[in-house]
Amino acid sequence: MPKGKSEIFPYSTDAISANFTRACKLLDIDDLRFHDLRHEGISRLFEMGWNIPHVAAVSGHRSWVSLKRYTHIRETGDKYASWHGLQLAINTK
Repeated sequence: MPKGKSEIFPYSTDAISANFTRACKLLDIDDLRFHDLRHEGISRLFEMGWNIPHVAAVSGHRSWVSLKRYTHIRETGDKYASWHGLQLAINTK
């Protein structure tokens, strides 16, 4: 990361959101917003068996009250266990 900059990625949230919206239109996806991915990701972590403090550390939530709004659990267990990219996606090192 270049010195003097606090951003990791050189894109604004507006640019990312606009491009996501454009991609959804190209793919004829009418009912998906960029923010829905946050709900999806948090739910998947709980389905994989992550506990509340670990999920909160990833999502940035400070309380269970606000975090539970993002939780939509469909099944338990790690359905991505065989996915070779999982460790790359969640590696914090």
